[in-house]
Amino acid sequence: MPAKRNHIRVFVASTVYNFQYQLDQIYQLLDNYGYDVFMSHKGTIALDSKKSNLENCTNGVQECDVFIGFIRPDYGSGVLTEGGLSITHQEFQTAMSRDIPRFVLADSKVVFSRQLLRQTSIIEAGKTERLDLSKVSFKKDGVMDIRCIGLYDEAIQSETPLASRIGNWVQEYVDINDIKLHLDSQFKYPERIKKLINDSKTKV
Repeated sequence: MPAKRNHIRVFVASTVYNFQYQLDQIYQLLDNYGYDVFMSHKGTIALDSKKSNLENCTNGVQECDVFIGFIRPDYGSGVLTEGGLSITHQEFQTAMSRDIPRFVLADSKVVFSRQLLRQTSIIEAGKTERLDLSKVSFKKDGVMDIRCIGLYDEAIQSETPLASRIGNWVQEYVDINDIKLHLDSQFKYPERIKKLINDSKTKV
């Protein structure tokens, strides 16, 4: 039986391609715990016809109490200019600019690809140089978009000294069971989530 509505607004950011079933399951889990789920896939983000899709989505992040983000091999749509950011990426950045509770999960393919490429070197004329990921592109191969690795690096705050990182936990997952286990562990007690929200509001 679904729990009583707690009116905590949870924004779920994710690309949708090949992830519809998982998003349906995620929505059901959170909704059953009484949360108000903002998810573009389910059409539950408040829309303003005078605004763009990007504005409607980032406004949803501005209005939410809690953010859940998924980093997947697919980078997503909404890239308006060459080298620009997708809607999902900008949702992440909007959430990270706010001091609200964030929960980030990453597909194991993204984590594996990042580790593989970070250990890759180019040997030329007897010299070995570390591969420059900014010059690598998987954008059109349908397997991995390297821009997702950049988003992962932002989420774990890879440019910040390890001892200074705060809020950099990214949970790796393989399938929907891993996702549900993690979200169930974090969200089954709304009182704990309310405390996190209140603590973020009173933090100096």
